[in-house]
Amino acid sequence: MTEETIKLHINKYKSYVDFMLSQQQWSGLTKVEVEQWLSNFRDLNLQEKYLVYKLLTNLIYYSEKDVLDALREGIFNCLFYEIVLSKQISADFGLSQQALSNIIRNELRNTCFIPLLDSNSPHESGNYVTRLLVQQGLIHTDQSMFLDKVVSAFQSRVFSHLVIVDDCVGSGDQLRTFWNEAQVSVENRPVLLKTFCSDNNINANYLTLFAYDQSIVTLKQECPNLKICCVRTLSDMHRVFSDSSYVWASEAERQAAYELFSGLTTNNGISLYGYKGLDFAFIMHQTIPDWTLPLLWQENADWKLLMRRKNSDA
Repeated sequence: MTEETIKLHINKYKSYVDFMLSQQQWSGLTKVEVEQWLSNFRDLNLQEKYLVYKLLTNLIYYSEKDVLDALREGIFNCLFYEIVLSKQISADFGLSQQALSNIIRNELRNTCFIPLLDSNSPHESGNYVTRLLVQQGLIHTDQSMFLDKVVSAFQSRVFSHLVIVDDCVGSGDQLRTFWNEAQVSVENRPVLLKTFCSDNNINANYLTLFAYDQSIVTLKQECPNLKICCVRTLSDMHRVFSDSSYVWASEAERQAAYELFSGLTTNNGISLYGYKGLDFAFIMHQTIPDWTLPLLWQENADWKLLMRRKNSDA
């Protein structure tokens, strides 16, 4: 591209960023924060700045509205899909929309929700989703609880379903650990949560809003007794440096971007890849996971972050 063409593209990218901020599509992010992050690249040449702006404008950014929409879809379209389908088949697909809605709401009333919690950060992850469920009036407060209240809840009320809720999945390690190790107290003795569910004929579910599709496939294989529902999935094409990345126009451009950001992160003491080698440019309203590129959320004396991770000192 000529210098004039590159300048034209950069100006278009700047206009796009301004639009996303003004329309709250990048809710939780301010123009000051964007400009602060862009200051990391002030000494780059024009072609290099073009790559920076291209990365920025290809953020996978879910706004607060997007999060709420995904949550409603998860509750009303995903969680009870098999139950609704079975009743539809039995009725020869003659059920009205009102009848289908009643089925879902009846099942929802018999459902208990617990957050998937990171032991290092109890204010993060699934706790945010359970708060939204109550705040949006999707469930009653007595349907949302922490793990230590599950046994008494099922003993005092006829719940049929247990749903572990989470905001997003990268590697899947958090769910893997939680499902295999989380314990409840039954008559003063520790029992694995998954054992408690199977012993009491409780339908165990996991609902996440956003996830890496390969991790969901693996988790379904590893956790056969846990029904896993994901509302929106990300694939390898959404990874910044993958061979199939949608971000870059060509393999040459992808390679140039890799070399640029690899050099910048090395020189500034920032990791290039996120947790478990993942490289998404993913942000959810006021939340940026550790499997997103660290150049967006790590900081030091030489590097300004775009958005701070709530449970990170990096």
